Parts: sequence; C-alpha cells; structure tokens
Amino acid sequence: MIGALSFDVLSDGSLVLTVGECCIQAAARRAHGEVTAALLEGRAEAAGLGGVVDVLARFLAATDFSALRTWHPELAGGTRCRVKLYRCDDGTIGWTVVTAT
Repeated sequence: MIGALSFDVLSDGSLVLTVGECCIQAAARRAHGEVTAALLEGRAEAAGLGGVVDVLARFLAATDFSALRTWHPELAGGTRCRVKLYRCDDGTIGWTVVTAT
C-alpha cells in the first residue's frame, strides 16, 4: 500500500477511518486528500484506490455532518473509535462503528 495512511482499505473496497483526535468529517477529508494526492502523483501503489476516492467523495458530499455528530457523539472527536465506510447496493455510502474504546 501507500506509505502510512490514516485509514485502512479492506479487500471488499470499503475503508476504516480512525476517529478520536478529530471528528468523522475531518478524518474523511484527510483520507480523501491522502488518496487524491497519491493518485495525482501517479504512485503505482495507489492505482487500485480509485474506488476509495469515490466512496470518500460521496460520503463527504452526501452527509449532514452536523446532524451526524449530534446523533452520534462518538463521531465528534475526543472518543477513539473506528468507522467503516462502504458502498451500498443502491450506490449510497453506508457507515458503521466497528470498534470503540
């Protein structure tokens, strides 16, 4: 993979963000920036991450982060947890907290 990413890519094309030092929105933006930069730089190891960029872009564009942080305070930062983002059958992006500490 690409150096030290701030997230994990799973074999099914989903990804897992770590929330804690920052909120879910900042974690998604950081991950999107990392992958986009790697793709723009033409790094060979980034070639298979086009789907990840799409998942992140759709999540960032379609999510009401203010409401999400209100309904799920663990995603507002300050609470360490890992959040899986995945593409649903209908093309929307789903998420779930996979671990919390």
